[in-house]
Amino acid sequence: MKRSKKFLSAFLIFSLMMALAACGSSGSSGNNSGGKKVLTVSVDSSSANIGYVKYVNSIKGKFAKENNVTVKVVKKPWLDQLTALSLDGPAGKAPDVMFAPYNQVGSLGQQGQLLPVDKKMLNFLDQKGQRQVMSGKKYYGVPLSAEALVLFYNKKLVKKVPKTFKDLETLVHDKRFAYRGGKTTGFLAKWTDFYYAAGLFQGYGGYVFGNHNTDAKDIGLNNTGSVQALQYATKWYDLWPKGMQDVKSAGNFVTNEFVQGKAGAVIDGPWQAAVYQKAKIDYGVAKIPTLPNGKDYAPFAGGKAWVASAYTKQPELAKKWLSYATNAQNAYQYYQKSKEIPVNPQAQAKVLKSNDRLAKAVIKQYSASIPMPSIPEVAEVWTTMEPTIFNAASGKKAPKKALDDAVASLHKTIAQKYNSK
Repeated sequence: MKRSKKFLSAFLIFSLMMALAACGSSGSSGNNSGGKKVLTVSVDSSSANIGYVKYVNSIKGKFAKENNVTVKVVKKPWLDQLTALSLDGPAGKAPDVMFAPYNQVGSLGQQGQLLPVDKKMLNFLDQKGQRQVMSGKKYYGVPLSAEALVLFYNKKLVKKVPKTFKDLETLVHDKRFAYRGGKTTGFLAKWTDFYYAAGLFQGYGGYVFGNHNTDAKDIGLNNTGSVQALQYATKWYDLWPKGMQDVKSAGNFVTNEFVQGKAGAVIDGPWQAAVYQKAKIDYGVAKIPTLPNGKDYAPFAGGKAWVASAYTKQPELAKKWLSYATNAQNAYQYYQKSKEIPVNPQAQAKVLKSNDRLAKAVIKQYSASIPMPSIPEVAEVWTTMEPTIFNAASGKKAPKKALDDAVASLHKTIAQKYNSK
């Protein structure tokens, strides 16, 4: 009996020790590693983003030493990490800091998933950069990268860099780009996807939401500029193969025509450069040509920010990491490891001195781009505008009618789903 009690006591002590150890090994910060605080950094390690891990590993040592902490790097796809935050956070399993695309920062902040940061942490950025992580009157991260659509052109087929859409229009008459049925592949753009078409709309004076894309009650997708943009787009759809009207396959068609040397120029994202390189296409890359109205093509300004979990037990340490990982030196390190463009002005200036033609084109285009809406209501825009552009492109509806119907639908859906009455 005595031995049983000793065994039970020992078992209870062991169980208590294990429970305490389990608590200490949860994902939230505030844990100790050899007496040091731990900052958990989540980073995507997929094959497409392997450079992110190299970047974090290259900068973590100095931060750990200067702050007397252990930087623990965990590898998880960043979208999965953000999706799991609402459950992992309360359970103490969430990392302290992670990546987030700009278009998700605002909604995650509104949901209470992200730690607000001090505006002074963003003083190195202009207003556009600051708005990328702004929701309401709060800021929920520190911007790291800049991304925008650009123009790729086949250097063997297009000898002179297109500067205006009139230059692109001349390709229509080039027999090398003739497609069956009297169509052309001289210039192609996946405008049935509103992410790609937004630059056309915004360049003509259209807009998604009012007040810098924060007011979902004010929708500018059927104003005069938007109608003019869609009218211009339909002229191209009259010249393009019918497959360009297909929302799902148009992107593949554009890529295939370009890598096969059948398209002269295309609008696409910087991520396509790797595809073109693999296909051994001798391509040029530039800012998207000026629109017929003399204005810049104004696509969405994308990219990623460093954000901190609202559940971190070390908020000040997490904010230190956000500033540290995005400073000029480390932002340039990010570029060197990932080949993605830093938004930090000093790091950008360094990139511009290089021979990286893709980076230079993205930086120029980003300056003419508009931050993507980060409020939840933007989800309805993507799904509504695809059929809208198809209806106009296919001739089912006149551009103005198509847009008026779309905006009416958006107002109704947003009011029902988001109580924006």
